[in-house]
Amino acid sequence: MRTAYFINSGIRQGFSRFRLVIYLWLIILPFALLAIVPITSIVRNNLGHFYLSQPPFMPFELHLVEVFMANQNIFQPYFSLVLTVIFLFGLLSIFLNAGVFGQMVGLEKKITFKDFLADGCHHFWQFFLTFISSLPFFVLIFLVYRLLALPLNLWIDNAITEWPVILGSNLKLLLAILFWTVFKLLFDLVRIIIVSESKKVIPALGTALSFLKNHFFKLWWLYLITAFIFIIISLLFLLVGRLFTTNNAAGVLVIIILGQVYIFFRIFTRLVFIGLETSYYFEYRGVQ
Repeated sequence: MRTAYFINSGIRQGFSRFRLVIYLWLIILPFALLAIVPITSIVRNNLGHFYLSQPPFMPFELHLVEVFMANQNIFQPYFSLVLTVIFLFGLLSIFLNAGVFGQMVGLEKKITFKDFLADGCHHFWQFFLTFISSLPFFVLIFLVYRLLALPLNLWIDNAITEWPVILGSNLKLLLAILFWTVFKLLFDLVRIIIVSESKKVIPALGTALSFLKNHFFKLWWLYLITAFIFIIISLLFLLVGRLFTTNNAAGVLVIIILGQVYIFFRIFTRLVFIGLETSYYFEYRGVQ
């Protein structure tokens, strides 16, 4: 398998469509300031020392489920607010995904904000149905993860030193990330098929499952290698950020700038993964 070829293809497509990074940042930033930051503040203030800070590489959705499962009663006074934010964020995510996949998977063309919004509108309903169809898979994957994590939880609970707790927690994080990549890989492929072949959701899901039956481990390995590269780069961001202090205005400004650069990097990473998956699918979709 040509690992370097597909990774380079994903990176090239990410750079060639870099305007999408700017569009997404401009849309996501106001929403984050108006919704996600206040919700995070409410959770932190009410959970106090029980607040579970998000691990650096834990997918946000999985972390949110973990926090909710551990603190269901505490969320009750804010249930309507949290539900409203999640609902609005979900609709926005579907729309943005529709625009991104429409621009990434479609024919090579100049990226414009108008076309991005047009693709978001054009594919929105199909992507909404894709989200609905993904829920049973998400629940299944989450339940399997919780089941496989039970021995680790018992090990952690019965630990008399800190090392089993540290090791067990990191193994749980790794397990969650591995399951999450499988979920993302499957439904990224469904979206690619919907856009490139104009298929409806269920036929696209069937095509994706059929394709992964023969190519899952190769594509998953490629996905994990790419993820590992970007995790290393993310660690560099983390190390650089720790060189600065919040005790002075200059340090705060640098940290804010680094944070925004990192957001750009995360969005660009998403484009690379879509480009990589698209290249692989187009290369091997006729190969059994």
